[in-house]
Amino acid sequence: MIHVLIVDDDKLVRKGLMSFLPWESFGMRVVGEAANGEKALDFLKANRVDLLMTDLAMPVMSGIELIRIVRKLYPDIAIAVLTLHQDFEYIQEALRLGAIDYIAKVELEKEQFEEVFQRIHSRIMAEKQKHKNEADSIVEVNSCETAYALLTYPDEPITSRMVADCVSLGWIAETEGSILLWLTDLTREVQPQGPYEEAPLPPLPNGVGSTGWHLVRLLHTAGLSPSDLFQRIRAYRRRDFFYDCDGHEPYPIEKSVMELLVEQPEPGEEETETVKELLHAFTWVHDDEAFDKLCSRFKELRIPLSKLMQWIYGFMVDWNRLFRAIQPDEIKMPDTFTCWREVVDWLKHFREMGITLSGSLQLSPEVSGSIMNAVKIVHDELDTPLFAIDVAKRVNLSRSYFYQCFKEIVGYSFNEYLRKVRIDKAREYLEQTSRPIVWIAKQTGYEDEKYFSRTFREQTGMLPSEYRQQNKVR
Repeated sequence: MIHVLIVDDDKLVRKGLMSFLPWESFGMRVVGEAANGEKALDFLKANRVDLLMTDLAMPVMSGIELIRIVRKLYPDIAIAVLTLHQDFEYIQEALRLGAIDYIAKVELEKEQFEEVFQRIHSRIMAEKQKHKNEADSIVEVNSCETAYALLTYPDEPITSRMVADCVSLGWIAETEGSILLWLTDLTREVQPQGPYEEAPLPPLPNGVGSTGWHLVRLLHTAGLSPSDLFQRIRAYRRRDFFYDCDGHEPYPIEKSVMELLVEQPEPGEEETETVKELLHAFTWVHDDEAFDKLCSRFKELRIPLSKLMQWIYGFMVDWNRLFRAIQPDEIKMPDTFTCWREVVDWLKHFREMGITLSGSLQLSPEVSGSIMNAVKIVHDELDTPLFAIDVAKRVNLSRSYFYQCFKEIVGYSFNEYLRKVRIDKAREYLEQTSRPIVWIAKQTGYEDEKYFSRTFREQTGMLPSEYRQQNKVR
């Protein structure tokens, strides 16, 4: 099945192409859509695509620029150009960059799609056969049961010197040297070394362990061509390598090629929402079992790194919003993670910082977690009546102990904190919206507008209307 990504800034065009053309009849399936080149590149980072169909005239990033980048980063993806006006200068540039075909949208509108699809399908198959023949000309079929792949860590630079050193030792390099394969029988070519007497390692150039490379042992590889192995290891690196590599393995990661042949389904929306809810519940900050469950679910679902970073960033925004009154110094996250171990280490460090909020009482994780949950309730239910006795019951603490622990951790009594959060939120509404004051009062938990205005003046020294006038955004 040929996986297709459609890129066009016209939503109606995208939906029309996806809905009304007989993709399945030609061995194709649309797996994604994007409104511009940048969104297309984001999609390609996390998904398999065999055919990119792109418009040329788009905002943010032109189709020409997208083609140029895709040919560099994903040379195996076939590209077809969608064009409304047959601007031959642009079309010729696209073909020069490596596009296999161009399609005038009018061809599809006039139901000439059968000829178009058949043409593209034939060219993709011919291109794949060409790449296969080129790879197989190096080694027709791998006869070894065990092969090795040398992979880079994410975002590590790939130097031509490192690739050249590896190739000189007998490795086979993929385009641009992003993956290297060793396909020689080591039991005959390499003397056993160290703990790998039954499975010696291939020769490695100096510095492999410190320059962002890592070794993967592939089992049951006999009968597969180099092009097949490159394809499988590319898919493995895209989805699983991040989670398998912890950066400190003394020996290679071991994988059966049969595992890599299985195309893993993307996690469903219900599964991902469950994990996001667990992340934003904050229970894992103080509860070891909840923390282990969160890490386990992340690893099981194999969330793509880009999405994982988005989730953690969203969590950080939520945390800093809720607990800035308690912990004024915002907790930062790194620009990226290079492997799963770094994610776990960062989450553990975050837990250590979160637990310091427990104060001098040295409260148990359960009690600290209950107070954190109470803080979250205040923010999540700001527009509803909230009473300390009810919240204490909801977080499973007695009223008196709840009062004591809340004051110790948060630095305010429950009622003081509730009032502070409500007034702070009212300030935001007054500064950033033109909503009536009666509406703002209700959104911050005050049914009586006069009582809200009186409380607001006590806290800020001015009435809501005066505060809005003074802080009006110009």
